Amino acid sequence: MTPGRQDVAVPRTSPSSVLFSTYNALTLSAEGPGDARRHYEAIVGVIRSLGTDVLAVQEIVAPDEQAAANCLRRLASDAGMRCEVPGPAGRDAALAFGGHGFHVGLMWRDGIESLPGSLCRRGGGDFWHGLAVVTLDVGGTLVRHAAFHATPFGRALRADQNERLVAALTARRDHPVLVGADWNTECADRIESGGSWQRYEPADPYADVDWFPELIHQCQWDYDERGRRRHWADLRPGDVLWAGGLHDVAALLGAEWHATAGHHPADVYGAHGVRRRIDGVRVTGELAAAMRAHHVTGGPAATAASDHLPVTVEYLPAAGLHVRHGGNAGRVP
Repeated sequence: MTPGRQDVAVPRTSPSSVLFSTYNALTLSAEGPGDARRHYEAIVGVIRSLGTDVLAVQEIVAPDEQAAANCLRRLASDAGMRCEVPGPAGRDAALAFGGHGFHVGLMWRDGIESLPGSLCRRGGGDFWHGLAVVTLDVGGTLVRHAAFHATPFGRALRADQNERLVAALTARRDHPVLVGADWNTECADRIESGGSWQRYEPADPYADVDWFPELIHQCQWDYDERGRRRHWADLRPGDVLWAGGLHDVAALLGAEWHATAGHHPADVYGAHGVRRRIDGVRVTGELAAAMRAHHVTGGPAATAASDHLPVTVEYLPAAGLHVRHGGNAGRVP
């Protein structure tokens, strides 16, 4: 279980495929001197190194919605991408303004077009952080791409908001959906193996860790007959996503497991030896057959730039028309 791949462009299996990445950029601001500027430049460098087509970004930090939109526009420009969607009042940045200082957005490369009027954004009034959704024309196929950031606190709130997220993304069936996110929770997806369904995650990351207070945001617990506390990962928020029809691409493909968090000194869980896979891309069932690859990008630049590693999936838009049937790891129940 390595901390991720090296800092190289994500490879493609087909020239007609689309790469969709998700990246928590660790309190990213386009303004500020010194360390803030160096951090911004490091994030831009990591994004450019991915060579991705569409990017969901979390933790844009700005005091107001206009400043947040300007930050996303600048990030997109510096990374060689675009982020604006035509609407009735002009061109809007594909950003959802969160209620706790952290905002999410979407960016895409030249040659991909946003569908006018397709921007949907739900911020602090609906979610702890936010949800941004844009319909993109990827080579003649319309696919909805979304950026989301789940609450870091409150397991019940996380499960509840995941249920709302499922409703927001699956109520419409006009186009298939991919959502890239910092999920702030364990994946509960299962894969078929040997005639039974087993969890994709190989182990509970908290099982062998001594209790520390922040585990109340991630674990369930009880006490044995001698009053000693026992704890384990709370899978309910993740299970809401899987049961609701948003499938983790890593589990669909049976991809090799890589942690996306725990490597950075800013991570309190990492400081206690916890390595977690809490960043990823989920898709509706229509896209299960379209998924081709899953990558976690590590290496010195990525591990230094943020407390989260970028995750990229590859899909073939023309194949995303039917739910996959049969098979093992890729089967959708």
